[in-house]
Amino acid sequence: ILRQALLANAAGGLPIHDVSAVQGQLLALVIQITGAERVLEIGTLGGYSTIRMARALPATGKIVTIEADPKHAAVARANLERAGLSERIELRVGKAL
Repeated sequence: ILRQALLANAAGGLPIHDVSAVQGQLLALVIQITGAERVLEIGTLGGYSTIRMARALPATGKIVTIEADPKHAAVARANLERAGLSERIELRVGKAL
């Protein structure tokens, strides 16, 4: 799923800003260690880090992620649906201001 997300991001023409596998693992670890149940992510891009974090949340956890670019958000939404995590993630399109 993560590899497919990166491929979809490239195919969608998104900038190469994705977090690395190690950075994604660190984000997941921080969520697990702190016992976080809610996450706010500003800048979704294609949703790679969103997937990593959503997988680390407890069953009742939720992520609100905000993406300013509608094109990026469309790619991210498809990636999140493919990952089966749409129930845990609220993707908002617009500026985080």
